[in-house]
Amino acid sequence: MARTGATIMSIEADCGMNLAFADFTIDRADERLLGPNGPVKLGNKAYRVLLMLAEHEGRLLTKDALFSSVWDGTIVSESALTSVIKELRHALGDDPKAPRYIESVYGRGYRLLPAVTPVEGTSARRTKTESRPAADGMGARLGTPPLLYLGAFDDLAARDSSPHLAAVLREEILFALSRFRDIRLVSDQATTAPPTGGYGARDYQLSLKLVHDGRSVRAFTRLCRLATGAIIWADNIDLTDGHLGPDVDRLVRRVAAAALPRMQDDLLGNLPAQPHDVYDLYFLTRLKMRGQTTLAEAREMAATWERIIEEHPNFAPAYPPLTRLYDTDYCYSGLGSTGEAERRRAYELAHRAFALDRTESHFHAMKGWSHMWAGEWALARQHLDEALSLNPYNERRLVEVATALMYLDDLAGAADLLKRCRDLTPFVTAAPYEEQGLLHLLSGEYELAAEQLALVRRYHPDDLARTNPTVMSELYALLAASGAGASDLPSRAERWRHSMVERWCAADPPTDDRLRQWVLFHNPLKSETRRAWLVGLFEGAMAASRTGDPERERYRRVERPRAKVSVL
Repeated sequence: MARTGATIMSIEADCGMNLAFADFTIDRADERLLGPNGPVKLGNKAYRVLLMLAEHEGRLLTKDALFSSVWDGTIVSESALTSVIKELRHALGDDPKAPRYIESVYGRGYRLLPAVTPVEGTSARRTKTESRPAADGMGARLGTPPLLYLGAFDDLAARDSSPHLAAVLREEILFALSRFRDIRLVSDQATTAPPTGGYGARDYQLSLKLVHDGRSVRAFTRLCRLATGAIIWADNIDLTDGHLGPDVDRLVRRVAAAALPRMQDDLLGNLPAQPHDVYDLYFLTRLKMRGQTTLAEAREMAATWERIIEEHPNFAPAYPPLTRLYDTDYCYSGLGSTGEAERRRAYELAHRAFALDRTESHFHAMKGWSHMWAGEWALARQHLDEALSLNPYNERRLVEVATALMYLDDLAGAADLLKRCRDLTPFVTAAPYEEQGLLHLLSGEYELAAEQLALVRRYHPDDLARTNPTVMSELYALLAASGAGASDLPSRAERWRHSMVERWCAADPPTDDRLRQWVLFHNPLKSETRRAWLVGLFEGAMAASRTGDPERERYRRVERPRAKVSVL
């Protein structure tokens, strides 16, 4: 594979190289830290922790990993690690309230903030003239993920009536947000004000103010950019005496389901024209994926993700979007364009990502899907259940797992997850209509399936006034019409066939048999009975498209599946 931009050496592999960051250099040969004024005194444990942080190049280093490596698995209390971090901060001159070197990630671990550069020689120093990143972002600087700062909550106006409410809310929100591994969560319960200065374009603050209002307390939440103070999301909710449990849960779910997606949208809407680091390139490529409509564009996206992974194999966020492209005909921009080779590559990527962080909900979901595509049903279910356990607040994970459960023939479990997703979704237009339609279809509720699928719309990236159904919603709507014996089935089937031919990118032609293979390839149903039923619906639709076909009436009378699950 051709490389673009500077080639990055693996810091972890080049053990003979020293590591420079800011004004410091880690001398691996002599196992010491060199500062601007010479050697810096560090204990053995502190040196080893700092070395691991530097080798992770700005990525999160979990507490478990540190205990396993630095303490060789010896059981010690967390205070031992806390003391070492305190020693490192003192040696580096770092302020824990406004860290420049070591960032504490609530409940999870630590990361080194400055960029790390491999250098030759014990006296090498990082200079002002060090090489800049290449124009495409594939330079030496990895960058850092978005930061979300939570200070103390302002409860001055409600402290007399609810003295502990702010502390409870803060811990519940921190607990929920700590499940989202794609943000840096920084907390300071001593003050409502954020640390001063040094904010980047990816830094945000979530604040909450409590006001006493009769028999209830009103909570005002706000998300703003730290650099400018611009408010990008705000909401309020009443916390009623006697119902605090459900109300607190509702507030936490609203923050997770509305504030974090708004933060992601704001990030994508305010990116630099040219990437300055790998995270910039990551977000720019994600933004392009939202608007890609052609196979050529999708393959360009895949090449970018492959290049990021090649240059930064430990950059975990690049794995899920690439896996999705390979599993879904490049997000259905080139129908028939992917096959077993792409699925094998996606399977490999899912396993590599999981090895990077076994506590990440997204990687469990991705690995579960990879096992399901491969027909490894028990392993798939195991990872899907773990994905839910690790993060029950992420509506995207809920939808992913719900869809997988439908293929695994657990319609009741899928219905429950879709209900939870609707409870999380802040806007009616963002409800999972396609997945609800599929659930009705698999339950044999064809009319209800058609109603839900008719609501599925995807905005055209170049003209927001134009909307189209998705590729899968078109297929499911056709199958529902086939199952219901719709009077307009012949014309629907002919339009669907014509649409597939127009978008077909495989070398072999889209015959009825090839289209049937494609439908089964992208709908990995575990049950042989349900697969046969699905094929019957499909063949009935294809027969109906051939005017006067004697097989049409036979396929219309396909027996519905027995299991029915209400999702109303």
